[in-house]
Order: sequence, then C-alpha cells, then structure tokens
Amino acid sequence: MKTTGYLKIFPILLILIFAFNFNVFADTNISVYVDNEKIDFDVNPIIENGRTLIPLRGVFEKLGAKVDWNKNISEAVIKDKSNEIQMLLGKNKVMVNGEIKDIDVPTKMINSRTFAPLRFITENLGHDIKWDDSTNSVYITKKDNVPISQNKILTVGSKENLIALLEYNSKLYNYIWREGRAVLDNSVSMDKSEAETPAPAAGPESDSSDTNNQVEGVQEGDIIKNDGKYIYINASTGLKIIDSNPANPKIVSTVEVLENTSISEIFIVDKKLIIIGQNNMFHIMDDAVESKIMIWPPRQYDDRTNVLIYNVENIEKPKLEKEYLFDGNYLSGRTIEDKLYLVSTKYINYYNYDIYNKDADIPVPYYTDVLTNSKYEFAYDEIKYFPNYIDSRFMYTVGIDLSTEAQPDVDVYLGGSDTIYVSKDSMYAAIADYSYDYTAEQTEVFSPVYTYSTVLYKFKLHDGNIDVESQGRVPGNIINQFSMDEHEGYFRIATTTGEIWQNTSKNNVYVLNSDMQIAGKLEGLAQGERIYSTRFAGDRIYMVTFRQVDPLYVIDTSDPIKPTVMGELKIPGYSTYLHMVDENLILGFGYDTEVNQWGGTVTGGLKLTLFDVTKPDTPKEVYTDVIGKSGTYSDILYNHKALMFSLQKGLMAFPVNVMGDNYKTEFNGAYVYNVKNDGLSFNNKISHMAADYSYRDEVKRIIYINDYLYTFSDNKMQVHNIENNKKISELSIKQ
Repeated sequence: MKTTGYLKIFPILLILIFAFNFNVFADTNISVYVDNEKIDFDVNPIIENGRTLIPLRGVFEKLGAKVDWNKNISEAVIKDKSNEIQMLLGKNKVMVNGEIKDIDVPTKMINSRTFAPLRFITENLGHDIKWDDSTNSVYITKKDNVPISQNKILTVGSKENLIALLEYNSKLYNYIWREGRAVLDNSVSMDKSEAETPAPAAGPESDSSDTNNQVEGVQEGDIIKNDGKYIYINASTGLKIIDSNPANPKIVSTVEVLENTSISEIFIVDKKLIIIGQNNMFHIMDDAVESKIMIWPPRQYDDRTNVLIYNVENIEKPKLEKEYLFDGNYLSGRTIEDKLYLVSTKYINYYNYDIYNKDADIPVPYYTDVLTNSKYEFAYDEIKYFPNYIDSRFMYTVGIDLSTEAQPDVDVYLGGSDTIYVSKDSMYAAIADYSYDYTAEQTEVFSPVYTYSTVLYKFKLHDGNIDVESQGRVPGNIINQFSMDEHEGYFRIATTTGEIWQNTSKNNVYVLNSDMQIAGKLEGLAQGERIYSTRFAGDRIYMVTFRQVDPLYVIDTSDPIKPTVMGELKIPGYSTYLHMVDENLILGFGYDTEVNQWGGTVTGGLKLTLFDVTKPDTPKEVYTDVIGKSGTYSDILYNHKALMFSLQKGLMAFPVNVMGDNYKTEFNGAYVYNVKNDGLSFNNKISHMAADYSYRDEVKRIIYINDYLYTFSDNKMQVHNIENNKKISELSIKQ
C-alpha cells in the first residue's frame, strides 16, 4: 500500500517541479534595446519576482561599461569611467560606487552562466530604462556618463549593512579562520594620589632643542621631551621627570603606568604632560566554545590606546586630570597650541557560521572615560565611512582640548589609515589601496586587474575638533609622512607606481585641490627606480630615487597645475631622509653604494650628503661623509625624531652603530657635528657603552639645554659641555 501510494504521488511531484522551473527560467522572449538597437543574447533573459535578469555580457558593454567576473570570489564587477558596481553572487546587498545598497533580486548563476538584474545596474550606471508590456521589450536610453554618487560621507546605518560592507571588503584583505573564544575583562585601577607640594622655582628662560618636527608649529610626540628645565623620558620603569641641572641632575618623580600599558609617545604642552600608550586587554580562551568561522585576524587580546593627561605644575607629584581608552592601535598624534589630535585604528573581529546571521557577534566601537568609569558606544548610524573605504578596520579620530574639561571629540570611520600628515589646519590620513583598475590591460577575459593606489582622507582641525571634509585618490604608493605636504591651499604628494623588479616603476608628483581632486601632476620620473626620500620646501620638492645611482630631483610647483623638473643630480648612494638646513642647503642621510662583481648594487657605510640647491637647475654635492662600513645603522635613516639639529646652535647629533670589517661593531653611541649654513664638520662622538655590550646602553636620543648636550639610553643619561666636549655628569635612569 505504501509503495503504491508513493508511485501515484511521485509523477505529480515531478510535474510540479518542472512547472516551477519553467515559470522561473523558461525562454521569456524578452527583447532588450539600447538606443533602439536590439541586443542579441546567446542565452535568453529571464524574469524572477518581476525583475528581468540578463546574461552578464552584452547590454552593459553597449552602455560603455567594462564587465568582469572574478571567479575566485564569485563577484561581478561592472564599471564605466564614472561608476562601479560590485555584486557578490547570491547576495542581496551590492556596492555602488563604494556605497552599500539593497537589491531585491541578486546576481545568480544558472547553468554556468551569470545573470544580473538589468534595471538596477542600468539605473545605477546613470541611464534611463523603460518596460513596454505590449511588446515584452526593455528600452534603454544612454545618458551622459556622470557619477551617480558624489564624494560624500556615508553612515553604516545598520548591523546588516556593516556585515555586508565587511564581506565585500574582505574579498582582498581577509582570510577565514576557524576559532572560538570566550572573553574575560580585566579591571583597571590606578593610584590617583593628589597630595600637593610646592613646585620648584622655575629657572631662567632657556635655550633648548625640540623634537625634529615635520611642520613648524605642529608638535609630534616622541620618547623624550623637555621644557628647558625638566626632561621627560620614557624609561623601562616608567616615565622619568629629571631636573636637568647639568652638575647635579636628578630624578624628581616617576609617573608609573599600568603593567599592561607600554608608552608609545609623550607630549608637553604648557604645564600638561600627555602620555600615549598601548594598553592590551587579554582574553582567556575557552576550549569548550564551539568552533566558528572568524574573519582575520583572530586575536587573544584587544588593542587599546591609553591617553593620560597630567598636570605637572607640582613637578614632584603630577596630577592625573584626564584618562581615556580608545579601542585599537595608536597610529600617530599631534599637538597644536593647547589642542591634542590623534588617530587609532582597530581591526574588526567577528565570527559566526552564517555571515548574514542577525545574531553575528559584531564589535561595537567605543571609548572609555576611565576617571568617571563611563563607556561611550557608537550606534550603527554614528559609524561613518567613505565610499570605497579601505580594509576591515575602525579608524578613530580624536580631538582633545587640553585647556577645558570638555569631553573629547571622537568620530569612528569604517576603514583605516597607515600614515598621517598634519598641518596647522588640516589632517590627511593615507592608506595603500589594492583595488580594481578600470584602465589596466587584462591578460584574460573576465579576470579583473587590481593595482596599487593611495587613498587620502582630509579632515579639518579647529578648537580641538576633527571634522571630515573629503576623500581623494592618487596612483601609486608613498613611503612615509614626508611624501605629503600642504602648501597655499593645495595638497602635494609623491608616489611610486609599478614594480621596480619588473622595471615598470615610475615616480610621480600629484597636486590636489581643496576638494582632493587632482589639479596638476608630474608623472614618469626615473623609470625602473623608486622613491627613497622626499622633502617639500615652499614651492619646491626635493626627491631622491634609486636603483644603482642616486638622482636628486629639484621640482618646481610654483604653478600647481604644471609641476616641472628644474634640475637633477646623479651620485652614488641614496638618501632615506632629507633635512632642510636652510633654503639653499639640504642634508641627506642614507647609504653609500657600489656595484659588485655581478653587476648588482650593494650598500656600504652610512652616508651624509650636503646638497647645494642655490641654483636649482644645477644642484651639486658640496659635502659628503661616509661612516663605517656595510651594516652601519642609525635610527635617523627611518625615524626623523632621532635627529637633533639646530642651525642657530650650530649643532647636530644622531645615534649610530658603526660597523667595521666582517660586520663587527666598532662604535655605538652618538655622532656630533658642527653645522653652519655653508657646511658641516665632525665634532665629537659620545658612547654609553661599558666593557660588556648591552643594548640598553645604546644611545637613542640627544637633546641640548643651554650649553650642555644630553644623551639618553635605556640605562643612563650623560651630560657633556658643548664648548669643550667634557663629560659633566651621569645619571642612572633604570631604577
């Protein structure tokens, strides 16, 4: 009986199944016209839920769009010169010019052919589309090719949108891991004793060195600061405040930080000491937790940026006035007068079986006011993002008015940054992007080409607030913050495109207007080489490229629309950092080079080069000094803050580890030079090393106060008389 009943029902089920498939996927005899020209399809369009879906190729190419199918990630990319649409197979959220949008019928695969919704794509490319029910036809009228979405700031809006944005972005930047974890929060406590004693009498106005800042009036953080009387130094046992009396220096107080906080940078603003550290909140893994999918990177701790602001009017007992915890890693910060501006970035970790599960565990961005134990969380409609944001991170922009009790100005953006440049009025956040290139030549059909570019976010700084303004993009990569500059209303940036190992690299300068649109450009310099250093000075740009020789380019941007090369000098070696001595002299720090027996280039000792650009069309080398042999290293090569330089004082110093034959260290300490606007000469060298080598005795920073030079390692501070180079005193700072 059961078998007979089954045999009777089975034919009916087959009829229903075939009937259903026929209704959805049968030949619909739909005709599609573009400007009254009929489009021929090798596979007929279909209708689903009242929407017309057509094969990926054909119509959109007639509309001037390029169509690609990335089989590795099941994504269709439809792009013309103004608009880009990204559609993941089977997903009901798509990206239009970097903005997430909903769609009622997603792209789908039928019999190995990709079908996409005709009306949605056509309208989002900016064209008109009409349906004629009487003829079963679609008529498309091409319009001028203009962007549908302008350069605007968007908000995430919902948890579902956040998940979709992350999924689209993860196609190039993330990996899937299987992991599970449980979280245990650690409580935070600090001794906030506020006992006060009279402040020591202030000394006379002093002459002292400052951090080697990129922009005048914009202070950068460092591991050491001084106010002319007291020195603030980050030591292994906490931040030491030192009375700089050269004959009898002493530690007057120690500012201890939590054991899970490491100090990144410090600032001094009037009587305020700002400590910025990295604070890690560790999690305990629970093996019993069910294994789930996790988006890169799986972490066993959370990174947090700790900002502590002390009043140091009573230098012996600094008073903690403000403390904040911002989620993520500290990127960089600046102080302008009595305002602090900083950026941190946080990788987004979430895990669940179904990426579209409404119960997915998505971290909400937040920051904490530690002293009031107040936690501020950001709703989805408060999270901002730029169209075509880069990578799966939250970027926090923080502005703090140090002169008031007001809460910080904090905004959160979906996206990240690698490098920032800050002028007195603006901040520019830059990030390398590896994205679809509409103009690149393809090696095979339906294989999208991706190239590198630099995306720029511009912010306005005012009264401790950071307001987003615009977004821009230029081809190629930058090397550091000195690749960027703001001058007379324009933003300038130097990049390298292509690959040096393929001999396709070229070097470029782009000038952007206030809306971050390219207004002028100079492209194609030094093919086969890459930029090693850049320095902007007024209307000029100085650029060093290298492969086998070191060309120094002098570039004129007095006409920002048409930057031009004024002069060029080729010498052996290369400079990784350029420092302006004055308007006519540039000091380069880098390496000497030579060609080996196989025709390759090998580096030698640390090279100092003084360039004279009085005649910009014929720059010349007027001084050179090579320190040590191959393997010699100084932090100044990649960290400008390691340089102490004062033309007014006639003094320059930097840390160095000098190598001799067979990579044997011959000296470790500081080299001191006399500097004038007509040259420089070696003066002295200072070492903290004893008989037994210790990395904790390596000199890291040098400053001067009045007529004395102070050198610092992890273990000690030494004071030398500038006039006769005699050692005056030594102070242990490791206790």
